[in-house]
Amino acid sequence: LPVKLEVVKTDAVSSALGADFLKNALIAGLVAIAGVVLLVTIRYRKLSFSLPIVVTMISELIIILGFAVFVGWEIDLAAIAGIIIAIGTGVNHQIIIADELLSGMTITHASLKASVKNAFTIILTSASTVVVALLPLIFAGAGLLKGFALTSIAGVAIGVLLTRPAFAALLQHLHGENS
Repeated sequence: LPVKLEVVKTDAVSSALGADFLKNALIAGLVAIAGVVLLVTIRYRKLSFSLPIVVTMISELIIILGFAVFVGWEIDLAAIAGIIIAIGTGVNHQIIIADELLSGMTITHASLKASVKNAFTIILTSASTVVVALLPLIFAGAGLLKGFALTSIAGVAIGVLLTRPAFAALLQHLHGENS
């Protein structure tokens, strides 16, 4: 349905408030990373599972920020929310991969491949759901909603295409050697 959009209010933020916002966003990001590190460490109790999750999470954050700079996106509140969603989705996908690899009783090359294949079926379904749910925001949303959707979709795509396969290969390598 055609809908008319009317801008009711726009605000400008002073540079002093912008600096405070940036400082608070960085602190919140560090607290979130620390929380994920703590939970993953408690969950797996093995450095060979928890450390790759943390390294991949931080790598994915750097890749997403690098992509945003490369395409010239402005990192605003909506973009930060999209990045948080993408990183959260990424950690969830990494947990799926780790749990699939842990679920096999004996670790053989064939069982590792089957576990990763099962994990990627779940991950691709989950990522597709996120993308399909956010697509309407790109076309119907304005400003912040569009930025949130684009950043989230880009982050999920980067994760599925780059960091999930790298994480799975790393775990296969680590746990293929340890068997």
